[in-house]
Amino acid sequence: MKIACPKCKSQVPAANVNVATDVAVCPQCGEAFPISSVVAGGGAAGNFDVNAPPRGAWLEDLGSDWTIGATTRSPMAFFLVPFLCVWSGGSLGAIYRTQIAKGEFNLATSLFGIPFLLGTLVFGSLALMYVCGKVVVSVDRDAGRVFTGVGPFGWTRRFDWDAVTGVEENLALFTQNSWPGGAIALVGQSRLKFGSMLSQGRRYFMLQALRKMLAGRKG
Repeated sequence: MKIACPKCKSQVPAANVNVATDVAVCPQCGEAFPISSVVAGGGAAGNFDVNAPPRGAWLEDLGSDWTIGATTRSPMAFFLVPFLCVWSGGSLGAIYRTQIAKGEFNLATSLFGIPFLLGTLVFGSLALMYVCGKVVVSVDRDAGRVFTGVGPFGWTRRFDWDAVTGVEENLALFTQNSWPGGAIALVGQSRLKFGSMLSQGRRYFMLQALRKMLAGRKG
């Protein structure tokens, strides 16, 4: 992410940006300013091309109806899927398979296995998202929705597009390559956050595309 000084417009190097304290210092003019003041709710980058999305992201603009989306596919799946198989096969197999094979039920052992069962559900959901999940923001006239999930199954949150006044990027403390490092927030009467599992490139595309759509609505 590139940050420009609001005073002299010079680009601020990463070494002068402290996300944890929300402060950046321009080495050219010495201006110190909140990062959120130049990132949150800003306009789309002037040279941003909505027609050139990164791989795994898309925009379908039909005028009053449009959809902006991106997949949450990630190399993390190569780690998480094998881990899930070992976790589920080892822990749940050892705890419940023996009982099923013997046809005997042990209450204490079954209760002991509940945390492992819940962990399997959590890791399984994450694995599915990293293999074939997606985040989609769609608007039909003023009726908007944010969908996060796999195929038709997931979490849908609805919002009033006409009430949205800004699109913010909420930065995380640690970012590394394609590792998720933040989220997008639609700001209006409330804040609707999403996209924390997107890679930086896909999240940036969705952020800028949403800002372009918002600018077009205001225009």
